[in-house]
Amino acid sequence: MHKRTFVFIAIVVMLIATIFIAGRLKRNSSPSINLSLLELKDLNGNEIIVSQFIRKPLVVNFWGTWCGPCLQEFAAFEREQKKYSTQINFLMISDEPTDKIKKFQEKNNYPFLFAHSQKIFDDFGITSVPVTCFYDGNGKLFTTKRGALAEEDLKELIKNILKP
Repeated sequence: MHKRTFVFIAIVVMLIATIFIAGRLKRNSSPSINLSLLELKDLNGNEIIVSQFIRKPLVVNFWGTWCGPCLQEFAAFEREQKKYSTQINFLMISDEPTDKIKKFQEKNNYPFLFAHSQKIFDDFGITSVPVTCFYDGNGKLFTTKRGALAEEDLKELIKNILKP
């Protein structure tokens, strides 16, 4: 009887460990976000048609006003946007209330197109921010990076999506 109890407990522990590990792996994997799934509004409440950006590569950053690493990235994103303004579109998406994003934009005066996601980030598999997606000129996902990007990594990724 004790041997059966021990085996049962061992199996339960292994199942719990497997579920825990699988959940952590899913959380740490990079989401693959199809542009057609985005439901966005600008800060005036107007719908943003994401397909309008497909003519050239697109950098989409999922961020939050409260997120320190997100805010640290913005200076590098701004420099790259100024450098490649005619070649790449930049879109900064938050799922926070529009008025909060608007106050952030007014206070910081970044030149990005800020958008409010009508869906929560978790719907896309984003469980933490920042997450940055790089799309080619056809709207095909090139790569997704979770966490804050170093400026050199951002530069390299931008060069890669500009390659024919």
